[in-house]
Amino acid sequence: MVDQLTDKLKKALEAGRSGKFAKKTPYERFGFTENPFRLDIDPDNPDFQIARVDVLLNFAGQIGNAIHIFEEDPVAQFRHLLTHGLRGCGKSSLARHFDRVSDQIGVQDYETIYTDLENWREPFEVQEFGSSSKTLETYEKFLLKITLVEKPLIIFVDSLDYTITGTPAIPRVKDFIADIESRAHHGVIIIGFINSLTLSVLLESEQHILARAFLPFFNPEHFFFPIFSKAEIRKLITSRLSVSRSPTDLFSAKSIEKIANFSLGIPTVALNLATACLNELIVQNTDRVTTDIINTVITQNGFNEIVQLVESIDKDSVDETSTLMTPKRKEIIAIILGHQISELFFFPLTHNEGLRSSDLAELFGVNLSTMNYHLKPLTASSPVPILEAKDDAHDARSKIFFINWDSPMSNALEIITVFQQLKHEKYHVKPTSILLSRRDNL
Repeated sequence: MVDQLTDKLKKALEAGRSGKFAKKTPYERFGFTENPFRLDIDPDNPDFQIARVDVLLNFAGQIGNAIHIFEEDPVAQFRHLLTHGLRGCGKSSLARHFDRVSDQIGVQDYETIYTDLENWREPFEVQEFGSSSKTLETYEKFLLKITLVEKPLIIFVDSLDYTITGTPAIPRVKDFIADIESRAHHGVIIIGFINSLTLSVLLESEQHILARAFLPFFNPEHFFFPIFSKAEIRKLITSRLSVSRSPTDLFSAKSIEKIANFSLGIPTVALNLATACLNELIVQNTDRVTTDIINTVITQNGFNEIVQLVESIDKDSVDETSTLMTPKRKEIIAIILGHQISELFFFPLTHNEGLRSSDLAELFGVNLSTMNYHLKPLTASSPVPILEAKDDAHDARSKIFFINWDSPMSNALEIITVFQQLKHEKYHVKPTSILLSRRDNL
């Protein structure tokens, strides 16, 4: 045993002296060649699909219906399908999956293309092109690719949100669809993916002009991506771990269960939480994720408060967090989220990251001190505030309030807002499909 260790030490020393020594990453330490919870890992491996099986099947049915409408009438407006879901629910994964397997699932007579408009954006400072410019290189390449196809097309367009009002790099939906249709010589079906929060903002009364310019291009039966059940989150985490080893070697069964409990039902939240647990192993110099590790991670990132917030949707819940999230505060959060969504996807931009307390006071018809009364508890929550704030350089009486998109808190607030804003019957956002609870029957 001593000789083996000596040999290993000798080889390590030689590797270091030769300059060929490669320091192991944290993931290599645990037997992986890379982070197993990356969102883009090995997309061709069916075990790594984020989308739920029932969603895959239902979505396939929707695409089949779009093809049926197209073959009955190639120019029928309702052949285009609009789909929506929360950030991190698996929309992009599903779109890429269908693009990859189109031949295997029986649509060999169609060509599929996937594009993500998130990658088309240019800095706002680029002003030489108008919002419907046709001279941008990315757009021209996309249209050229369509022109060269000798079959009917099914195009999966991710981040279609950007076409609601257009940007310097992306035209409005009317021009966007018209350009595609004019170049798809054998016909086209467009499957668009947007954020449920974007849809909820679009349907607000003050946005009715934008809604009328956007929604009629798609089948009115919009497809909703529901959040996962706890069992599905457990399966997702386990499948990522099982590539190299038995999942319970690295994560205890109870820790996987706890990740499922605190993931909000959103796959990317679950994967990011699992990644944070692996990183915490390095900090604590241990080799297994236990419930103590999970407790540390969820406490540091405010997951206890986040889950309680989402559970406050349940009318039977009367805990302290529900009292914090009063109907008025939910309205304030919906307004702030709506503003930030408008800044992301609507044009022209105001360049205001959040909303002033004075603006909110005016909007709700109350004085500034009353609005500050509603806002103060939302910025004081620990360890993660519900709202973040910064001083307003132009108004000493006000602060600017916003939500940090990179925080899991924003996922919780999206769930609350979408549940509250979207009509359940029309947009298929049923309470059971979006309500997270740690009760065993959900």
